Amino acid sequence: MSNGYRTLSQHLNDLKKENFSLKLRIYFLEERMQQKYEASREDIYKRNIELKVEVESLKRELQDKKQHLDKTWADVENLNSHNEAELRRQFEERQQETEHVYELLENKIQLLQEESRLAKDEAARMAALVEAEKECNLELSEKLKGVTKDREDVPTDRVNPDQYTEALAERDKRIEELSQSLAAQEKLVEQLSQEKQQLLHLLEEPTSMEVQPMTEELHKQQKLNSDETIITPQSVSDSHLAELQEKIQQTEATNKILQEKLNEMSCELKSAQESSQKQDGTIQSLKETLKSRENETEELYQVIEGQNDTMAKLREMLHQSQLGQLHSSEGASTAQQQVALLDLQSALFCSQLEIQKLQRVIRQKERQLVDAKRCVQFVEAAAHEREQQKEASWKHNQELRKALQQLQGELQSKSQQLRTLEAEKYNEIRTREQHIQHLNHSLSHKEQLLQEFRELLQYRDKSDKTLEANEMLLEKLRQRIQDRDVALERAIDEKFSTLEEKEKELRQLHLAVRERDHDLERLRGVLSSNEATMQSMESLLRAKGLEVEHLSATCQNLQWLKEEMETKFSHWQKEQESIIQQLQTSLHDRNKEVEDLSSTLLCKLGPGQSEIAEELCQRLQRKERLLQELLSDRNKQAVEHEVEIQGLLQSMSTREQESQASAEKMVQALMERNSELQALRQYLGGKDFMVSQALISNQPTEVTSSSPHLGDQTDQGSVHIPSKDDGISLTAKGDTSIARSSLGDLDAVSGLEKELSTAKEELELMAKKERESRMELSALQSVVAVQQEELQVQAADLESLTRNIQIKEDLIKDLQMQLVDPEDIPAMERLTQEVLLLREKVASVESQGQEASGNRRQQLLLMLEGLVDERSRLNEALQAERQLYSSLVKFHAHPESSERDRTLQVELEGVQVIRGRLEEVLGRSLERLSRLETLAAIG
Repeated sequence: MSNGYRTLSQHLNDLKKENFSLKLRIYFLEERMQQKYEASREDIYKRNIELKVEVESLKRELQDKKQHLDKTWADVENLNSHNEAELRRQFEERQQETEHVYELLENKIQLLQEESRLAKDEAARMAALVEAEKECNLELSEKLKGVTKDREDVPTDRVNPDQYTEALAERDKRIEELSQSLAAQEKLVEQLSQEKQQLLHLLEEPTSMEVQPMTEELHKQQKLNSDETIITPQSVSDSHLAELQEKIQQTEATNKILQEKLNEMSCELKSAQESSQKQDGTIQSLKETLKSRENETEELYQVIEGQNDTMAKLREMLHQSQLGQLHSSEGASTAQQQVALLDLQSALFCSQLEIQKLQRVIRQKERQLVDAKRCVQFVEAAAHEREQQKEASWKHNQELRKALQQLQGELQSKSQQLRTLEAEKYNEIRTREQHIQHLNHSLSHKEQLLQEFRELLQYRDKSDKTLEANEMLLEKLRQRIQDRDVALERAIDEKFSTLEEKEKELRQLHLAVRERDHDLERLRGVLSSNEATMQSMESLLRAKGLEVEHLSATCQNLQWLKEEMETKFSHWQKEQESIIQQLQTSLHDRNKEVEDLSSTLLCKLGPGQSEIAEELCQRLQRKERLLQELLSDRNKQAVEHEVEIQGLLQSMSTREQESQASAEKMVQALMERNSELQALRQYLGGKDFMVSQALISNQPTEVTSSSPHLGDQTDQGSVHIPSKDDGISLTAKGDTSIARSSLGDLDAVSGLEKELSTAKEELELMAKKERESRMELSALQSVVAVQQEELQVQAADLESLTRNIQIKEDLIKDLQMQLVDPEDIPAMERLTQEVLLLREKVASVESQGQEASGNRRQQLLLMLEGLVDERSRLNEALQAERQLYSSLVKFHAHPESSERDRTLQVELEGVQVIRGRLEEVLGRSLERLSRLETLAAIG
């Protein structure tokens, strides 16, 4: 009975361990569920915030459009009263369109709010399901405690069979309740899936309804634009044509906006579909968990049935023992045989319980492996999708950049064409005005000459020539001479005034030249700063190249370590296989010897003891089976550890490849920036040369243009007021040339700022990638820790099994000593020695495997910690580079400040110090790797 009590106590301890493992699983499941629903809630909140921002932006756009339409309405009323009806109709149509869009957006917001509410309800339902599962697990634990108490009360031999029947009835009721709750949970899951499908249909229908009217409106607007373009050239003047072209451009802009809205709607549909797919995945995972729980309940039910059977057998044995005590007339030999049979049956019961426990553990491990494989597949699929999205976004951004560059080039060419056309028109108008003035002067001079000739003819025709008439003529001639003198004085004064104005214009031009020189000096300073940045970027490139070389060396070292590990592992496998083969051969030989001994013992034993010998043989066979199963389990565990280590090495290799690819991309981006900066230098040099040539060509043209005007005025001798358009045109030309050059410089500075902003974005992307790699490294470390814990649990289980085997072997030895004759004792001792040797070999193989796996894990952990330190230091270097870029942007915004130059120098010195530190850290890491290599070579 003492052995039976031990077995019951061990069974109670095993049940307690299982209860603790179930509680741990429930806790981890709750954490997973909370993480999933927190992530879904955060996504919903982010989406609501983004939609609110979009609604506000659309409201602002609507307000701007209304204001613009009001302005256009007022202008059209002032200009044309004939087109009032058409404009009102267009205005009403646009208002209807805006109201329709606003209504569509409101409906969409309401639908999204309903989706968020439904998601919250689903989260609450799932939380209720989790709580129900908790309660079920607690009830199961209470049941197990009750069962253990009942078993503790069994040896007292005072338990009534009615209590057992009641307990069994209660258990059956509990199992039925659990099955009903599982059926209810399945129904809830089906209802949730149906509601999800309905929501998806509802989302797809309104979006399709929205897209159709938007496309119809676009077609209508295009038709209206075509009609307006057909009507305008027939009934409207040039100014009205320009206004209509502006309206057409506005309608095209609205069409573009509507197309953008359509694209946004399609993107939102895609995001909704993705969220629905994620929710489907969560529902599938919940179904799988429910199925696993059902399997566990079935297993528990089977275990309870087996325990009930064993309890019934124990009752029968107790009843037989009581009957045996009543029949005290029998001999002592039969009592000893019954005691031995009871001990053997208790040992069988313990072995059955252990076998069941091992089967449960194996099933749990298989389920955990299946769950881990599914999680890995899901994570790989998500990572692949993210990579595809990143590639697509990168390609789209490149296409957009190319399109922007083309549009900028077209805009520049068109602006240049417009400027040339304006200059030509201005020159033509000016030449026409000069020609008209010249013709007017010539007409006035000819009219004066005609009047004089008429007077002379009249004087000749008059026959009566008198003194008074001569005096009148002389006075007229004197007055004309005086008038000419006054006109000449005025012309001289006007010439002097024009000369003074030209001198003022020359002074203004000199001032403009000085300002241009100052601008050129400032641009040279900017170029020098750009050259300094170029040098710093080149030094950074060199440092990055060195880092890439160091990383390649570390990769090679890691590959070498991987190959060595693989070779060692293959040798270890071969040794294990050889040892297993030797053990199998020795077991086969021992089985043959045991069969021979059993045959000899059977020949020597009497008729009553043959049954006991057969039972002993069966027990030995069972033990041999258990040993074979344990060996197979060990082989499986070794294979699983191999697969896990290979997966870790593959993940490390993929990470290294990604880091190399990112470094290559950075190098390419920096080379592109260098080429762009060189192109900007060439462009600025060409601009300086053109500006100098323009200034040199402007000065002689001014002098040559002033001289012929003076000559013409003196030759004509008539009253001629010179125009000031020449000087004004020169100043205008100079100003426009200065403005153009300043605009070009501003464009260059803005281009540099844009490049710096793009560099910042790329650095932020690199930082994000490094953060993701850190997260993955932490996940790998957590996986390694979990595996270590599992190995510890397995070691504890193996220790418990070895103890049980030792107890059973002690019992077998005692029985053998009772049954075997003293002549056969040396053969039995030899067999026991062989069994002990086999045990020692198995233990030595296990210890070697554990030591090798522990050393490998320690090496991998050290390597992972070194990589984490290196990545943290690289992040510090990237932060320093970001600070540099921000300071450069500030310097471009305010180039005249000297304090910022000093701060830039200080920051550059700090970056050089950080580079030195990074080089020291990389050297230390290389030394560590070399030490590890030497240790591996020695080991």
